[in-house]
Amino acid sequence: MTIDVERLKAQLDATVLAGSVSAAFQPIVDLKSAQIAGFETLTRLSDSSEFKSPAELFDAAEKAGELWNIEEVTRRVSLAAASRWPTGSKLFLNTTPQVFSDPRFCAELVKAVRATPGLSPTRIVLEITERSAHHHDNSLDEQVRMVKAAGFEVAIDDVGAGTSGLNRMMALRPHWLKLDRELIENIAHDRVRQNLIRFFLRFATLSGVRLIAEGIEQESELATLMELGVVYGQGYFLARPGSRDQQLRQEVRDFIRAHRIGGISGSHRDPRITNVGRYARAATVVDGKCRVIDVASDIMRNPAISGVLVTEAGRPAGWCEREALLRHAADDLFGQRMEFIVRPGVVCAAPDTSIPDALELASGREERCVGLPLIVADDNEIIGILSIGDLLHAAADLSRETRLRIAPLTGLPGRVLADEHLQSIFNRSPSGLNARAVSKSYDAALFNIRGFSRYNEAMGYELGDELLKRVAEQFRTSARSNRPDIFFAHVGNDRFLATAPEGSLRAPIERFLIEFDERECTIAAGRAGALTPKLRVTLAPGASRWVSSPQSLYRLFDQGRLKAGPERSGSELEIVAEQVESTRLRASA
Repeated sequence: MTIDVERLKAQLDATVLAGSVSAAFQPIVDLKSAQIAGFETLTRLSDSSEFKSPAELFDAAEKAGELWNIEEVTRRVSLAAASRWPTGSKLFLNTTPQVFSDPRFCAELVKAVRATPGLSPTRIVLEITERSAHHHDNSLDEQVRMVKAAGFEVAIDDVGAGTSGLNRMMALRPHWLKLDRELIENIAHDRVRQNLIRFFLRFATLSGVRLIAEGIEQESELATLMELGVVYGQGYFLARPGSRDQQLRQEVRDFIRAHRIGGISGSHRDPRITNVGRYARAATVVDGKCRVIDVASDIMRNPAISGVLVTEAGRPAGWCEREALLRHAADDLFGQRMEFIVRPGVVCAAPDTSIPDALELASGREERCVGLPLIVADDNEIIGILSIGDLLHAAADLSRETRLRIAPLTGLPGRVLADEHLQSIFNRSPSGLNARAVSKSYDAALFNIRGFSRYNEAMGYELGDELLKRVAEQFRTSARSNRPDIFFAHVGNDRFLATAPEGSLRAPIERFLIEFDERECTIAAGRAGALTPKLRVTLAPGASRWVSSPQSLYRLFDQGRLKAGPERSGSELEIVAEQVESTRLRASA
């Protein structure tokens, strides 16, 4: 089919000259704070335009060879609409790979941003949209390096659909990933989609990338995404495109606050994890609006300051090393604002980030950014910084602690860590008359291998050790694979401890016991004269409401075990009530 290029150009010119292009803003929502974290600018066309939709406009521009000119118009309209942009939120600008790769792009964009009151590169995220599979080359990679060096952040759009694949993520090293609606639709009822989101979340955590779930249109989709741990969301259920001054509806804020108790803030972290918050040290923080000469004058009086953390509305925007700051103060940039000389590439970690994850974050950065400190921040509150030396010191401490506090055979938390964990949930659980009015209490269960000493004598200690490792590994895969809020520890010899939020431990244990018996019967059948081990599990529902110490809990379990009747043929689950009365339940025949 022949394309009438001249006709398309005439239609494009008419659309621009008629002023038919405008900008709308769709909020990107922080699902931890129920606040707007940024806005994506979207092209809108008036009814007088010859094009039915923005997609049709850009398709025509591509066919007519006018994509650069049309994107320049839409970008100019978007920036004009974003003049005096409110502090504390990012502005997401869309661009195609073809235009982004153009050698003129970075310089033209910097010039346009500097001419827009209230904007700076550190406040803008360039969202690379994917229109075809044929526009990834070295020029795109080089342009990404240039815009990052200028202070802009980069996002990849429509991840999980079309050609926005893993290769592009590895090549471009974006700051943001926007998950396509295709991954979000029906996620509440689709385990495969949920597991894909878990994959992207883990990748994002270890790579210092922020994840946005796009196309959230249903209440159930938002609830599931929050339970999985997604922090940023966008879609019609949250807010539709509109004015830059719009606020979230009260019912949306209430919904987020009611559900964030789940995957984002409600899970209890494993106490064996040493967190970066304990190693963070104070940083010199300056606002991006400060002048270079003023900041340089301040640090000249303190030789111990190695650099400054530059913020925008209280959020980390970048790092400026001491030498670079003094160099800029001595040249023609001395009167410039800090936000225009800041070095991007800083990575933020929550204070409860584990040391191994923090090391992954630091080492996964681009080569030019590896030496930058890691920023420790809790939402918008800056806790401090960690240099590479600080991280190595933390890793050495963790290695020593691990040798002392982890059960060497199974790799699970040992008795010391288990007791610390128990005490922490006892301390924060309600007790007394109002105990049942508060939902955050915990179940606890103790696992014993029945006749473990006889098993060792008959089968040998090596096979006894293998049995302990099988118990640990099978519980991990059976009960904990989709339940990070279940704590599991090896507290001595053949004893294991599990805790979980009240009401959520019994079903995983019952499933585990059935699978354990089936597996051990299969193993024993393949060994002549082999014994078939069985487990006894004592479960105390809501134990943290009525037990005050780890020692009391272990005594409770021992009393329940002593009250038990004769052994059954299969593994057993025993429920210990608050009055220390036992009811025997068969988990399997």
